[in-house]
Amino acid sequence: MNCIKSSILLTLWMAFLFSACHTGHSDAEPDGRDSLYTAGYIQHIAFDEPCRALALLDTAETKRLLTPFEISDLRSMVYHNGLSHYKAAYTHARKAYQDPEARKHPEKFLSLVALMAEQCHNNGNYTGSVEYCTEGLNLAKELGDHTTEANLHVTWGLNLLEMEQYDEAFRHIGLAIRILDGEVRHNPCFRTWDDLFYALGMKLNLLWEKDRYGEALALRPSLEEALQGIETSEDTPAGIADMRRAEIDVSYCCIAYTTGNRTEGDSLYRRVEANPYASTPDGEYVRIPCLILAKRYDEALQYIRREKELLQETTDTMNWDYINPHLQAELEAWQGKGDWQSALRVQSTMLALTDTLRKRERKEDALELAEIYQTNEKDKEIERQADSLQRHYILFGLLIPVLILLVLYIRHILKTNRMVSQKNEAMVKTIDELMAYQDELFKRQEENIRLREELRQWQEAQAAATITTEVPEETQEEPECNAPDKTETEETAAQMPKLTDKDRILYERMHHEILKNRLYLNPKFSKKDLMKEFHIPANKFAWLFKEFAGCGFTQYIQERRLDYAVRLMREKPQWTLDAIAKEAQMSNGAFYNYFFKKYGMKPSDYRENGSANPLW
Repeated sequence: MNCIKSSILLTLWMAFLFSACHTGHSDAEPDGRDSLYTAGYIQHIAFDEPCRALALLDTAETKRLLTPFEISDLRSMVYHNGLSHYKAAYTHARKAYQDPEARKHPEKFLSLVALMAEQCHNNGNYTGSVEYCTEGLNLAKELGDHTTEANLHVTWGLNLLEMEQYDEAFRHIGLAIRILDGEVRHNPCFRTWDDLFYALGMKLNLLWEKDRYGEALALRPSLEEALQGIETSEDTPAGIADMRRAEIDVSYCCIAYTTGNRTEGDSLYRRVEANPYASTPDGEYVRIPCLILAKRYDEALQYIRREKELLQETTDTMNWDYINPHLQAELEAWQGKGDWQSALRVQSTMLALTDTLRKRERKEDALELAEIYQTNEKDKEIERQADSLQRHYILFGLLIPVLILLVLYIRHILKTNRMVSQKNEAMVKTIDELMAYQDELFKRQEENIRLREELRQWQEAQAAATITTEVPEETQEEPECNAPDKTETEETAAQMPKLTDKDRILYERMHHEILKNRLYLNPKFSKKDLMKEFHIPANKFAWLFKEFAGCGFTQYIQERRLDYAVRLMREKPQWTLDAIAKEAQMSNGAFYNYFFKKYGMKPSDYRENGSANPLW
């Protein structure tokens, strides 16, 4: 009896699964775009062509046609609905769940959480499934998505059944039914009525499995009402109402036979026979549980044989569904008929097929784990590449302004160097002209001094010829009158003396004497020597240089040494700057500082720019 119940339960589950696939399939129509790499199109082919859907996702991921969240979400859906690889499906769903983009789209995120709850249930992780149900219920209430809220309650109830918490499980399924009942009152359509029918059918099968027949029979009016809503909805797909009617009649027919109400069972079976769906190749299998419970074994075996032929022609029978309910129903029929040899043959087939499937599952689990590992490695590689690319972008973003600044800096340096070079060239020319002017001035001064000396000698000769031998007394006393007294000298020292043309001539004579004899190169030469030679008082000596040279005596000597050093750089290009500074009686530091201060360029720049110019 338990085997028959399992067969009926699985039969109804297959019907509900077909319903879910059908409605889900209709929601995933392609969006009309030419490209195959769209979420709508891939979801559309996920059930019928899962391998092609995965290939399209691989290409879309490589070409970055979809976001990482969409890639992971769609892969999870394909593995779940198309291949029933729930471990791989959960791995990809978990990746989508952890993507920051997931929570930006609450509706998609809710659908993902509901799918993950179902995947955990299928993988035997009932605690994890309940956790996702809790999260999904909170989000569904926020969004007002009552259908998903009800489906999560159903999933929660299935988890509790596996954990043998039956009362709490039925409470959650009852909550789902109440939510969906309110939804059909608010929005009556095929989808809402079919969701309610699904929840009621789930409760019916669970009640029958737990031998709670009275509660199962009490649920019939609600199922009839849901079926009537499906039949009257304008958007109900063709043939769905007949299939749902067959599901109700088969369930209550089996309950009637199980409880010993054969009359009711025969009546319901006649309704099943009259149902167009039960006469189709895909629908004939729903008769088998009723015939076995009615002990009409020959008829049951006839439909089992036709069903096996159809399955062998259209599908791969190497699966668990072929063992139960198909081979299981055949085994029950042969056992009921008393043909133990045939029953043993079927049982041997079931055992061999079970062994083969377990080996295949172990292999598939290994391949699935390997695929998960490869996927994780691929994700890590993609993440490393993304991080590397991001670092490159950041580095490139930083390098661009740096390069721009560097180009501007180089441009500024080149412009500055060009300006400095032009300035140095102009300064070299100016210095050369200045040296030439000084040489010319020296020659003119020397000529003036010579002429002035000749004039003085001629005047003295003329004066000597006219002077009498007797000198007047006043004339003899004249030096004493012209001699400055001590009081006048002190007053003059306190203020700048009034300089005359004679003083300028006196300065020119000193200047000529210094240049002619290069006194500035004599380390023992001092201003006292000049004052003594030209009979100049100390206070007047300083003012002569300040007035006519524009500087003090010490600076004047340094400038003459600098002029001499400039001439040496032109006349002795093979000499080093240190040698030139030493020859000009200047230290290296003083030579560099005086040169740069006076001409605004370094001695080395002058030599470099002046090497191409001819001497003065």
